[in-house]
Amino acid sequence: MFWNKKKVQRWFRVLHRDIGYLAVGITLVYALSGFFLSHKNLFSATKTKGFTIGFPKKLQDEAFIKYWNSNIPIVINHYKESDSQIKLFLESGIGYYNKTSGEAYYEIYKKRTLITFLNQLHNNKKKGWICIADMYAFLLIFLAISGLGIVNGRNGFLNRGVWLMVLGIVLVLIFVWVD
Repeated sequence: MFWNKKKVQRWFRVLHRDIGYLAVGITLVYALSGFFLSHKNLFSATKTKGFTIGFPKKLQDEAFIKYWNSNIPIVINHYKESDSQIKLFLESGIGYYNKTSGEAYYEIYKKRTLITFLNQLHNNKKKGWICIADMYAFLLIFLAISGLGIVNGRNGFLNRGVWLMVLGIVLVLIFVWVD
């Protein structure tokens, strides 16, 4: 026979251990980014800050823009005017000016760097990350398969592990069928 079961098991243990250590780091990043994505309402990638300012009443487009530019250091990219309000499209947010009340409200959006970065990784939007993600997928496949043959006896794959593996597959399938 070309291979010895004990030698193969030994190599599986060594590789499983070392690749497992590498995979732990990537798994922690994916787990954290997945948690942030699942709880966007708590961990938004952007931070919003709102401001309300009193402006003179009944300003029209050019007069309003001139007043805005002399009092607020935020660039207006574009605006839309109606009879009752001016909607502002700001460099880093949006705003509204109520002509009747003279009240101007605007929101500024600022990206949260770490959460944005983790979201991009998790969604494969970071340049070059797909190579790492593919390598990670194959490492996980190797860990899953090599782990099957590491433990012998009553806690081994054929006695106990097969049932837990089937349970894992069934849990995934339940979510495929549940709407």
